[in-house]
Amino acid sequence: MASKRRKGRPRKPGHRYRSGNLRSSSDPRISPAAVAASQPHRKGLGDHAASQLAESELGRLVLRGEITALQHLAGQRYAAQWRAYLATLDGPRSPQRGQGRGNPCAGCDGAARPDQCACDRARRLWERSVYALNRAEILVTARVCVWDWPARLEDLAVLRCGLDALAICLGLTTRNKSRPVENLNPNYVRQAPH
Repeated sequence: MASKRRKGRPRKPGHRYRSGNLRSSSDPRISPAAVAASQPHRKGLGDHAASQLAESELGRLVLRGEITALQHLAGQRYAAQWRAYLATLDGPRSPQRGQGRGNPCAGCDGAARPDQCACDRARRLWERSVYALNRAEILVTARVCVWDWPARLEDLAVLRCGLDALAICLGLTTRNKSRPVENLNPNYVRQAPH
């Protein structure tokens, strides 16, 4: 059965009062900042409630000043490495067959080209980051960065230490930038200092 269309001119899009009248766009009750401030996970952020960082627990920690921007970046990279590693566990798939999901690995044809295998590279990147952390840091960092769980007050010190270790391991700081251990190319030969 086909639905009947209303007669006359179509309604203008927008929020309406209970009476059906159109609300003005300058109404403060429907501003994006007011909507963001009313969401439960953004309530304690004040003026920063409309910030894009408030969508994740890691971003909310930055907005509250509990971690630095460098630690936030390290946590984001850690989560990206985790997602890339998880994509390799199911095996490489063609992006066309997997609706855009999967890992377009061009080098999984065996041991002939291990340096070009995206699966192996994602695994090595993940392992390098995990080895930079101790057990407690792995657990707390995974909870906050990867699973987006709220950070407990007693875990903040461990989280900060873990994010600092990740920032150094990932080369986000200026010290230890060119250590040969961090280079993933197996053909890399260290040059003698001049």
